[in-house]
Amino acid sequence: MPRLPDGWQSSVSRRDGVVDSEQWAVSPQPVVAPTPEGARRLGHEYWRAVTRSTLGFIRVREGGGRVQLRVLGLGPALLALEREDVAAAHDRVACTFRIVGGILARRPGGTLTLTQVGLETAELRVAVNGFYPRLGLLYTPLEQRFHASVSRRYLAAGSW
Repeated sequence: MPRLPDGWQSSVSRRDGVVDSEQWAVSPQPVVAPTPEGARRLGHEYWRAVTRSTLGFIRVREGGGRVQLRVLGLGPALLALEREDVAAAHDRVACTFRIVGGILARRPGGTLTLTQVGLETAELRVAVNGFYPRLGLLYTPLEQRFHASVSRRYLAAGSW
């Protein structure tokens, strides 16, 4: 497991079966350019962290305007997301995926957003907002632990 990034923090909140989760850390310098291509790289590197964190057990499939996480790349999607929506400004880039289904989602809804803010140092964030987990009360001990592990790997800028 990669070392924890500087200032790594995490928060999770639940309300009416909806989960919001955010992890963030500070990088000594930006890891991507403040361009749409830089924003897309945030997404690419996150999916790479998912595969690496699971030693290839969970694989990412892209196609048909969707991103799907599947066990060994086969079977039903654990999570299905729409292709990325990117935004770039002077000192901020973001890559957002809308959650549209999968066996881990109780219903479509929510987003995964990967953000970098700053030109000298950079704050990197991974945020899941408005997610409806199928596992309900088991979300925190299972899915949240997995998500935090992937986020730690992703936020360790040296692993890119």
